[in-house]
Amino acid sequence: LLERLVGQLEVEAPCPYNSIPYDYRMSQMWVEGTLGIVPELAPKIMLNEEGENITLSNNLVMFKKWAEVWEEEDPFKYTPVIHNYAATNLIPRHLGPEYIIHGAKLYSPWNPTKTEVTLVISEWFFDRSLHLIKNMDEKDHPFSEVVIMVPPVAGSHDDYDELTEVPVRTQHRGAPDFMDLCEADIRTEWFMITNSYHSVARHVDLMFTPGTFKPVIPFTPATYPFCFKFPYCKETVALAQRFNNGQDKVIQDMDMLYNTEARNAFCKE
Repeated sequence: LLERLVGQLEVEAPCPYNSIPYDYRMSQMWVEGTLGIVPELAPKIMLNEEGENITLSNNLVMFKKWAEVWEEEDPFKYTPVIHNYAATNLIPRHLGPEYIIHGAKLYSPWNPTKTEVTLVISEWFFDRSLHLIKNMDEKDHPFSEVVIMVPPVAGSHDDYDELTEVPVRTQHRGAPDFMDLCEADIRTEWFMITNSYHSVARHVDLMFTPGTFKPVIPFTPATYPFCFKFPYCKETVALAQRFNNGQDKVIQDMDMLYNTEARNAFCKE
């Protein structure tokens, strides 16, 4: 099988498949033969020097024959020694037993001695957030305090200390619920926001840059492939650009680690 895979690499040397790393290309051949999945190449790679589309040969039948001969022998072996983390952001907890690591972008985890984080929960009744609260102590999270935003007429619990070791405060909102971001009384440097229909993940893995300890925030580029072809995303960016002309990223409110001082300045404007 190895001789055939290497031979096919030589055959493909003049064509666009040659742009794929040889080890990955051999894996593609095997996947194509066993699963029938033909790899897709970037459109620009499929153009010749004259800008015309290149037609690739159909090798599916040949690769399937290889699979029929060698599939039962399990010719590809998996090793824990090497791991490919290409284009992946990680903290040390995510690493496994591998010795050779490719492509990992390693960040620092949350440090409770440097950063205190409040969790704001938007609530529309008075008890929908109890499930989230009573399960917090089972989770690995950075929250040193919880603020529950409830309607003006809603009641509040005085037994939160029986449900969690994390201090919990109830705050009656004085504005529409979408203003909880601005209205919440935050006493820590950082905070995150969710609502009573969610729960805390088993591991809340906040990432920070080593040394400077700035938070790493996930975002979607405000471009056509990732955003503008979806009407709701395009509208979101258009609304944001009303007050920030250069807005070029989309960040989900529940993915954001907010800086309290920056929040205060923004809401004041």
